[in-house]
Amino acid sequence: MKRVLFWYKWWGTFIAHCLYYMAPKLLILRHINKKYGTEKAEQEAFKSVQKWADRCVKTGKQRFTVNGLEKVPKNRPVLFVSNHESYGDVPMIIHALKGFNVGFVLKSTMLNIPFIGDYLKYMHCVPLDQTNMRAASKSINLAAEEIEKGYSLVIFPEGKRSFNNYPAEFKNGAFKIAAKTGVTIVPIYLHNVHYTYEGNGCMVTPADVTVNILDPIETGSLTRAEMQQLNVKAYNIISEFAERFNEEYSADK
Repeated sequence: MKRVLFWYKWWGTFIAHCLYYMAPKLLILRHINKKYGTEKAEQEAFKSVQKWADRCVKTGKQRFTVNGLEKVPKNRPVLFVSNHESYGDVPMIIHALKGFNVGFVLKSTMLNIPFIGDYLKYMHCVPLDQTNMRAASKSINLAAEEIEKGYSLVIFPEGKRSFNNYPAEFKNGAFKIAAKTGVTIVPIYLHNVHYTYEGNGCMVTPADVTVNILDPIETGSLTRAEMQQLNVKAYNIISEFAERFNEEYSADK
């Protein structure tokens, strides 16, 4: 019963925050956009999304740890590549990367959700349509354009949620963005995020969440052959770290 009440409280807070803060704030953002320009409106939108992510973590009573934030390059766009555990990955990453405005490469249907889609557009999120090769190629080109404009992006190259602490094989499409731009890749390993939701019967639950930011991969000087194996390299870096981290986590328990 206590768990169910917590679940209702979390969703009640979440919905109230969206209806009474996020949705009305769009009117203000449109005014800012008209009077002060798009860049100012985008900055205000990022602040609102950051507040939403922080609230998700706080009301979920997540025991949250971030490791390696100092490894993120400053003053230039990067491509964050992360394992994909849960629907909770997005707010957890935004919360962890406080101070870094990032967009996401995500399902194109997300941009059609009322008012949420507006925020995603302000964040320079890129819609990913996997229905055919031509649509997927267009998404990669759009992501490369955003990187070249100076915006950082987060992508989940597994293409689906794993619901555990071990990444599945990475698809190569995400890394074509690096091939087009020479952008620095920053691997992220998420641990225990699935226990905040899907791992507990889709009940929002507190968990020991850790966001590990790993050593950047510089892609500008890679050969064509090395670039073709970049998905394998990134997967191995995150997978090997996951093995060590899970062993240490289990030993501490």
